[in-house]
Amino acid sequence: MIRIFFIMLMLAAVIGFSRAHATSANQQALSVEVFTTADREVQWELEDETKAADQNIDLQVYKLDGIQRFETLLSNNLPADPDHSKQIALQRIQQLDEQTMAAVQSAAVGLAKAMQYGVDRYPAIVFDGEAVIYGLTDLRIALNHYQAWRVGARP
Repeated sequence: MIRIFFIMLMLAAVIGFSRAHATSANQQALSVEVFTTADREVQWELEDETKAADQNIDLQVYKLDGIQRFETLLSNNLPADPDHSKQIALQRIQQLDEQTMAAVQSAAVGLAKAMQYGVDRYPAIVFDGEAVIYGLTDLRIALNHYQAWRVGARP
């Protein structure tokens, strides 16, 4: 049952990815997608979402370990009896709040996008789906590198 839930979640993520990708392409904003984990926080001097909108930047941060953290939450202290464990896990799924579900969906979308882009390690920052910068968590520095690459200069 949990596997079915994750398959449905991955399908929703792929559908959500297609819609989000089409929307950001129509807005002509700089698309910045950050692929990281919960233990590697992204840094930006600016207040991320507010200032990103002011600069015409479509910023998305994907915490790729979200599904793993979700599975840990679901399986925490489950009994050894498989039937009883299944029942408890299903109850936990039914009681999930919107914030947790959004985090899991975001992680699923992030994993799908990382696979599509060929991102093979993290942290990674993808600009407009065409350039990847690995190893940085400071968005300001990564943006400077990307802009220098666009004009053919060295950062």
